[in-house]
Amino acid sequence: MKKILVTRRLLKENNRRITSIFNAKLNNNDELFTPDEILKYSKDCEGILAFTTTLLNKDLIKQLPSSIKIISNYAVGFGNIDIEAAKKKRNCSY
Repeated sequence: MKKILVTRRLLKENNRRITSIFNAKLNNNDELFTPDEILKYSKDCEGILAFTTTLLNKDLIKQLPSSIKIISNYAVGFGNIDIEAAKKKRNCSY
């Protein structure tokens, strides 16, 4: 089962659904993670489900573990994620 980090609390039904699909590290306290906490909790994860309150800037993305294959956003838009840094991290061409 793929391991992911969820950076904020989800609705109960969404928690049940996501934990049925993934080995999810949930943020049940709904605290804003610091960059250091994101690095710590994303260790051994393959993905991050971020929220608009989670800033994934260039410096943080560079430091993410190599196991991270996808960064997704639970929001409309993606202004909190440095897309160019994410592309470079994964060697994407799109």
